[in-house]
Amino acid sequence: MLVVLLAMLGCVGSEDGDTAADACAADEATTAHTVGWATDPAEASAGEESIFTAKIRDQRGCPIEDLQRAHERMLHTLFISQDLASFQHLHQEDYAELTATDLRDSTFHFPVTLPTAGEYRLVFDYAHENQYLASDDWMTVGGAPAQAAAPVLDYTTERAVGGLVVSLRWDVEPAAGYESAWNVTIRTESGEDVTDLVQWLGADAHAAVASADLGFVSHTHAWFPGMEDLAPSHEMPVFYTGPDLPFHYTFPTAGAHKMWIQFARADAPDAPYVADFAFDVAP
Repeated sequence: MLVVLLAMLGCVGSEDGDTAADACAADEATTAHTVGWATDPAEASAGEESIFTAKIRDQRGCPIEDLQRAHERMLHTLFISQDLASFQHLHQEDYAELTATDLRDSTFHFPVTLPTAGEYRLVFDYAHENQYLASDDWMTVGGAPAQAAAPVLDYTTERAVGGLVVSLRWDVEPAAGYESAWNVTIRTESGEDVTDLVQWLGADAHAAVASADLGFVSHTHAWFPGMEDLAPSHEMPVFYTGPDLPFHYTFPTAGAHKMWIQFARADAPDAPYVADFAFDVAP
């Protein structure tokens, strides 16, 4: 699901309401999609909750009533700070049920609290007509404290997360344009293998990957043969319960990158762990 550039949304209006309604009712191809968003209050402030609203529209500016659920959610939204220190992966369904109005208007909303002031990369993943789609944009957060002046990149390959130790091993080193392979191993602090992993959002594990300048952001899942041929709304089979989680991915650009691995355990299936790793992609 490669990220495409966001065309900022302004829902197409008309002084003639009937004309606008007719345009949206017309049976036309909807090959282009845009995502527009807003916060309440209008400018989000660091450390303070705001309500984030996203609207998915077709090329006429009309709602898309037949969006597909992908990985158990209608819209996935990533918030990544420009310094790469903050990462959140949020959905309306985490906070409130989707209503018929939400689906008819292809409009989704949820609370978000961003920890630092500065720029954030927004990434929207959704599906329509059996295609994975994505859009992105920048969001400015006011207040204090400010983000770090440069990306936060820690190249060590072991992370302590919530009482667990998560280790990264590259089986095929990343090089731009070539498929890489890596493995994440999860153990307790005492060194015991964790073997009670369960699926979160319809996958054994998730990985958001980004270049250090956030010009490239994408999202993949724990790898298994044939995964690339599955369409939206599919159900991924359970392959891995721990301690190892394999991933395959082809990075399009060289340079510094960061990834955020998300996985869940049986005792808290809706509370994913997040382990982040920095790495370089060779030219």
